[in-house]
Amino acid sequence: MGAKKNKDKAAVNEIKQALEGKIKQSVIVPEFLTASSRFRFKCYPGIGCFTKCCSGIKIILSPYDIYRLKNRLGKTYLEFLNEHTVPMTIEGSSLETVGLRMLDDDGRSCPFVTPEGCTVYTDRPLTCRYYPIGMGMMKKDTGTTGEDFFIKVKEDHCMGHNEEKVWTVQEWRQDQESDIYDEMNNDWMAIVLKAKTLGKVEFSQRSLQLFFIVSTNLDLFRDMAFTQKFISAYQLDEEALKKLAEDELELLKFSLKWLRFVTFNEGDFKVDQEARQKAKEKLIAQAEEEMKRRREEDPIIED
Repeated sequence: MGAKKNKDKAAVNEIKQALEGKIKQSVIVPEFLTASSRFRFKCYPGIGCFTKCCSGIKIILSPYDIYRLKNRLGKTYLEFLNEHTVPMTIEGSSLETVGLRMLDDDGRSCPFVTPEGCTVYTDRPLTCRYYPIGMGMMKKDTGTTGEDFFIKVKEDHCMGHNEEKVWTVQEWRQDQESDIYDEMNNDWMAIVLKAKTLGKVEFSQRSLQLFFIVSTNLDLFRDMAFTQKFISAYQLDEEALKKLAEDELELLKFSLKWLRFVTFNEGDFKVDQEARQKAKEKLIAQAEEEMKRRREEDPIIED
């Protein structure tokens, strides 16, 4: 029993340290929360601190965040990436992706916030949906990921914790629709969490390039997925191709399952190895070019 408590405490402290680097003047409450844990919180227009949490933070964008935001803004992937993101390294790993580009003002404000609130509220990123809760995942002795756990974030300026409204963590996730985001990002998060579990493992340059491009630009993945080389490599039938061609969300889910498979060999794919290697080469070349361009335009921000 004592050993389990020590593991729980260590896991909470790990997330605490990570979050304290991102949230200014915050107190990460060292309290182990589960989906059924209860907490008080309410945010609404008119509360004295309204929108103060929308500045001075680094927001890593998940693949589903990017999908929702680029559609909300009527942008292509490339347009959205160029206008609204900067390269970032995911804390605790060597993986590179993108984060939201904040305004160049004194408070480093979110570009989508106004005094009246968030202008993209129904499509806001997962980080914003979870607030004031932080999410982590326990590591099993086998090195694989285990059950989710949560901690509370209390910033000095936030008055929402003084409100009477009580939630369970699961009720909050459902109310904020963060559970949908978690489901869509499941394979991507599995890669990130495993990379963190392994520490700053030395991924090959090709693996890093593939992670970056599949995480950020579905259009480039689409260009590869519908080539004859890729179709042959992964033995996609006509029905599967039709589904991927007609539904961008299905293509996104497929791309993340594929990324998990080529990164850690996890998942169920029928593969022609020779054709697979040829198919990867095209995306790797595109990824290398795109990463070089982004690094030249914007310096990488360490998350």
